[in-house]
Amino acid sequence: MQLCNENIESVYLMPGLLKFEHDCLTILRRSLIAMAPEEGCALLLGTQEKTTKWVKSPIWNVKKIWSCKNIWHPDIFHFSTANEEEARNDQSVFSRENRFALDPKDQLLAQRWARENRLQVLGVAHSHPQGDPMPSDSDLRWGMSPGLMVIVSKTEEVRAWWRFDRSSQEHQEVPLITNE
Repeated sequence: MQLCNENIESVYLMPGLLKFEHDCLTILRRSLIAMAPEEGCALLLGTQEKTTKWVKSPIWNVKKIWSCKNIWHPDIFHFSTANEEEARNDQSVFSRENRFALDPKDQLLAQRWARENRLQVLGVAHSHPQGDPMPSDSDLRWGMSPGLMVIVSKTEEVRAWWRFDRSSQEHQEVPLITNE
């Protein structure tokens, strides 16, 4: 679930609004839900409007959804707590049905394509095929911070979250708008 540092490209200011342009929200929902029962994952590519003295929190415009392969495997990360270590051998607890890891090849291709098209990687999206669009403890523990996380639920509800700091689980919802 980690991204190369390049993706944030000096973006540390939480967006005031996340705008999905064209049919990006439909594409995001369909591509992530299609991966069920596993978690689907994608990168959000787009632009950021500059802050001004009138606009303190920028609007981030999602212009392209870059679907990624979920390469999560129980040995991909070293687990940090005893409970996770015990559950590690139980595949029903940790699987692609409740975890994801972006394929680094997909990340590199997305970053290259975004640069060539004057866009940037704004954040990560993934699905919770068995749950709500709220960040799980694992999302907060392993996610990039500061950073944008969009989650699609089993009912296709979409919510966006800003993660402030890796040392805490502090996060805040980011309002969404769409052209749908």
